[in-house]
Amino acid sequence: MENSKKLIYILNHYSENSTQHFFHVLNLLEEIAQNGVSIKLIIEKSESEPIVNNSNIEVFCLRKKGVFRLLELFDLISKKQKQGYNKLFVRITNWGAIMAILNSLFTKLEVYYWHSGTVFEFDNEQKFDFTKFKWFLKTKLPFSFIKQFVTYFVTGPESMKDYYVNVVGVKSDKIKILYNDIDTSRFYKVKKNDVDKAKNELKIPTHKKIILFVHKFSPVRRSKLYIGNFIKQFYNEGELQDYLFYFIGNGQDKDEIEMEIINMGYSDKVFFLGALPNAHVHKLYQVADIFINPTHAEGFPRVLIEAMACGLPIVTTNAGGIKDILGPKQIQFMSDINDPSHFATNLIKIAKLNESELNKIKDENLENVTKYSTSTVAKMYIKTIFDE
Repeated sequence: MENSKKLIYILNHYSENSTQHFFHVLNLLEEIAQNGVSIKLIIEKSESEPIVNNSNIEVFCLRKKGVFRLLELFDLISKKQKQGYNKLFVRITNWGAIMAILNSLFTKLEVYYWHSGTVFEFDNEQKFDFTKFKWFLKTKLPFSFIKQFVTYFVTGPESMKDYYVNVVGVKSDKIKILYNDIDTSRFYKVKKNDVDKAKNELKIPTHKKIILFVHKFSPVRRSKLYIGNFIKQFYNEGELQDYLFYFIGNGQDKDEIEMEIINMGYSDKVFFLGALPNAHVHKLYQVADIFINPTHAEGFPRVLIEAMACGLPIVTTNAGGIKDILGPKQIQFMSDINDPSHFATNLIKIAKLNESELNKIKDENLENVTKYSTSTVAKMYIKTIFDE
């Protein structure tokens, strides 16, 4: 019997070695399809065609470039809409959303557009020059069209709705809440013996404790404001010399931050690994002892639920919707975005906790993260898109 629930999903980019979180989307779509939804997955840019394991998913990789790709996308959406696919979900990609919205103006197509991030103040505050002019044409104008004409504007977690209504100007009745998901078959807490084995494979000293960072180094997150500050304060504590920092990610500010750490004399304690494929990054989470998220701008940071699923205690700021994600024990180690010194204090404090207190935070995170499991979030998608 033909599925009554049909969804077009537009994915911006796919690569097996992607360092982006788009890698997660396939797993979520597999779970949604497993629950009886027929999905037409359209990938705007792809280095290879993904392998899907569910017959309810059909993949279309766009092959043309430039404006011809947009026309190809519009035509494909139109054909699938005529086949009864009247729901379309698009994540972040502006031009994909615009092609869908243009189609919806003349059909029954409903377009759901996902966006989550407190970046708009930063963008608006930049001085007007050629770079900002390009941003205005390529980002600001398209986004303004989207927020006005999209059927539903999707964000998460809950407090991000207030941000998009009050700061960005999205109409309240357009907004739907959905969560990021986490594949708990890949991100999970491992046993001590497995940690030592993994450390050996990764050439990490088994007697050292690991503080992990996974994110971009960027002006919008004010990475330079935080990192040098807390590294210096942390190692001024004589009893914390057994900790090593591992930073995963690239970004505009990475080289400058790395040079700052070298000049401070901590190159034997702080390691910059660059961007790693998301398909493999879980191995670093599983050998870490503490996860850090020093950031001034966020939405729904997937890195936090990745860390939670691996049983890590977390030190973070209150950027974006982070306060919605953390439990009462963990939230005690959340600092204000404008207080990097307090971030350093929290990091030192959590590093000095005894095993019993650390385990309480870890257990809380492991319990709370279950509501973000792929199976739970897939049902949330189905209910929000098809049943509400």
